[in-house]
Amino acid sequence: MTGSTFAVVIVNYGAHALLARNIPPASEMADACVYVVDNPSTLEECAAIRALCTARGWTLIPSPANDGFGAGVNRGVQAAIADGIGVFVLLNPDAAADIPVLSALAQEVRSDPTQVISPQVVNSSGQTEFAGSVVSLRTGRTRRGWIPDDDDPEWVNWLTGACMAFDLGAFEDLSGFDPRYFLYWEDVDFSRRAAESGRRLVVRKDLEIVHDEGGTHNKQGSRAKSHLYYYWNCRNRLRFGRRFSRVPWGEWLKATPEESWQILLRGGRRQIVSDPGTLGATIRGTVAGVAVASRMPRRSI
Repeated sequence: MTGSTFAVVIVNYGAHALLARNIPPASEMADACVYVVDNPSTLEECAAIRALCTARGWTLIPSPANDGFGAGVNRGVQAAIADGIGVFVLLNPDAAADIPVLSALAQEVRSDPTQVISPQVVNSSGQTEFAGSVVSLRTGRTRRGWIPDDDDPEWVNWLTGACMAFDLGAFEDLSGFDPRYFLYWEDVDFSRRAAESGRRLVVRKDLEIVHDEGGTHNKQGSRAKSHLYYYWNCRNRLRFGRRFSRVPWGEWLKATPEESWQILLRGGRRQIVSDPGTLGATIRGTVAGVAVASRMPRRSI
């Protein structure tokens, strides 16, 4: 591998058709090597992604089981490290990026390894979906925005795992992504641990990818989201809070019913009526999150 080579790491779960549409063959990827980590879904999907990787010249890393996004990221990055690569760009299967954009992200990290970087993200209609996000360390609520110096006492920055670039030093210093989240909030956690380690979180608004946010967990043509979306978001808000909250744990718990409700409302009120299971998934995720967080050591404020 040359010093300019970087890895594009993609975690797949039942989405080979999205990869076929969004990711070009290796012959068109310049200095990028594509690593597809396949979290198995069906036998047909496993066969399809294997055939696609062979045809496109990508490296396939089969997971022994579906152990989540963070574990998949770690598996892909470790495979790239074994091949002598030291710069990594994560990319979701439902995200499309021009090669010059990915190369620019990799080059920026290479020139300043203290950075962890995401581009601006737009949807297929051209609307901005991500240009920086913040999370409250008082309640766990997330919203769009950016704190220039990342020094607000409550709201702090985080980057999207839909497309994120970092180097070997960051990955090793932070011990990679935390696989215990399984799905959602891994990128928020990684961002905050990176910031605590002295790294800068950067959004390159001059670089852009297209991503229909939640494309693998939204119901087509509506705001409605999957039961998995509500369960894991509610659960992992509590896991994150146990590690990062800047208020006593009782205050975070007190905010939990309202925050879980706000997560459910991301899919619209109509979905609650048409699919009551969404409310059940929200409640189950919240209860599971309380149980998980209660077993975690509490960091002093």
